Amino acid sequence: MRAVVSLAVLGLVWASPAPAQESARAVLERAIVAHGGHEKLARNRAERVKLKGTMQVGAAAVPFTNELTVQLPRQYKSVVTIEKDQRTHTIVHLLDGEKAVILIDGQSQPVSGVHLAQLRQTLQLEQAMRLVPLLSDPGFAVLSLGEKRYNDQVYAGVRVSGKSQRDLVMYFDQRSGLLVKTEHALDGPSGKDVQQEAYYGDYRDVNGYRRPGKVIVFRDGKKVMEVELIEAQHCDRIDPVEFTRP
Repeated sequence: MRAVVSLAVLGLVWASPAPAQESARAVLERAIVAHGGHEKLARNRAERVKLKGTMQVGAAAVPFTNELTVQLPRQYKSVVTIEKDQRTHTIVHLLDGEKAVILIDGQSQPVSGVHLAQLRQTLQLEQAMRLVPLLSDPGFAVLSLGEKRYNDQVYAGVRVSGKSQRDLVMYFDQRSGLLVKTEHALDGPSGKDVQQEAYYGDYRDVNGYRRPGKVIVFRDGKKVMEVELIEAQHCDRIDPVEFTRP
């Protein structure tokens, strides 16, 4: 299914926000319907996803594949395979509650506070993308940011605050209800925040769920990654042991 939302929003400069016309709850309720409905999204707590794309390594765009396994609210696994200089490298990130593991080509790596914070933020984003928890989980607070316009398109903004988490801003297409952009600060390696923006487009129907088929990610205004959805499988439950080993 072709995108209702175009990645042309990448080039926009947000106009000044108009006065708030909807509550954050109203924006999110419309988005929940657009992405598959309350029942489906509330049930979507575990999934396996395959992606492919390119990431920026210096000046080069390096191809990679990524297999993600997520089980909310505490477990996350990412296996990235990179082809570089005629060699294959594998990077594994595991998060199981408060415990994180990072492996590069099978070798364990030190996990800094920054790494742990970024993994937690990634998991928070995964939870926010289900939308329903933003209205049902008392750990989240949402605030309407009103409307922003670009040409003939209108976007509704919502700020999400979570306990012990960085704020997350989400923009939804006013007409379709689909998510088009997220932005949040990441803990940077030198103690300085890094601003991450992600743009979502090419929405597809996956077993009744509307999922973005393409995502483009920027950090401090520089493109760092572009990914395409290959496959998504929703699960009732994933064995927790899977999040403790590669």
